[in-house]
Amino acid sequence: MATKKPMNANDEDLVDGMEGVGQPIDQATSMSYCLQRYRLAELCRELTDSEPFPHTGCGPTNYQRILDIDAKMIEFLDNLPPFFSLNFEADHLPDSDPRRSTSITVQRYILNCLANAQRCRIHLPYLTKIAKDPKYLYSRNACLEAARMVIRTERKLRTENLPFMLMPLKSSGILHCVCMGIIVLLMDICLNRTFQTGDDREIRMEIFGAFSVLEEAKGQSPFAERILGSFYRVIQRYNIQYVPSETNPLPRPKGNTEIDQSSVPAAQDVPTTLPEQEAIFEVDDPTLPSFNDFFEEFSANVDPGTLDWDALFPGLESTFLSM
Repeated sequence: MATKKPMNANDEDLVDGMEGVGQPIDQATSMSYCLQRYRLAELCRELTDSEPFPHTGCGPTNYQRILDIDAKMIEFLDNLPPFFSLNFEADHLPDSDPRRSTSITVQRYILNCLANAQRCRIHLPYLTKIAKDPKYLYSRNACLEAARMVIRTERKLRTENLPFMLMPLKSSGILHCVCMGIIVLLMDICLNRTFQTGDDREIRMEIFGAFSVLEEAKGQSPFAERILGSFYRVIQRYNIQYVPSETNPLPRPKGNTEIDQSSVPAAQDVPTTLPEQEAIFEVDDPTLPSFNDFFEEFSANVDPGTLDWDALFPGLESTFLSM
């Protein structure tokens, strides 16, 4: 679709009749995030356009096409404006600098989570195919790399002293991304065991560390509670031994793999908001991105508690993974 994109400018800088008010892309404005989301959406559309329509007999997507789109996704991440890079340091900037604002900080983490979750989606159908064809090794490595980046990005976001992190669900979009990362790690440790070198303790630690995100959210999100239960059933089914995360240890499971649910308060016993934090939950900044619409269809159409994981793992024909 050919359309003229918005300028990189703040609303207050736009005056009727004025021209040339757009700023360079490396200048932080209220439009910076939107422009990067547009670019990411274009890449996602390019991926969708490359996929054959179901039931048409057109055959699978050309694998080289997948590699080309992945290269563009990497280029997107590498060419983000500096203030959207995870390596950006804002400590030396004055408080008034827009690059240090809460909006830009939150958007930085969301963009990186979303882009890496899309890389997971790109390579997920090929994650377990290396047993049949070693040419898919790149997809396995890329998928694991992106999944780990999602989880590490969310973990880094937790260290920020932001009101956003106290909002209910901690952004449904980020929960989606974390779930995608968990699925990738679970599929690899369950189905690619012959290709894993050495001790799998690190990947198990990453999985259980990511579970803690859903543990924290399940009191406010029935979806998080249901899908966490699904993940635990997969852990039990494939006899994945529990290992505590160094950053977010979970309650010690009973036996080998079962998490001690008695040590976790029931969802109905957890208040929707803590009284002393209700004011903090109110975020008035209109430039903060909302993911309610982004996640609404995902959570409405899929009941993770009834997912057939046996069918999901080998076939990958699931609406859950196509979002």
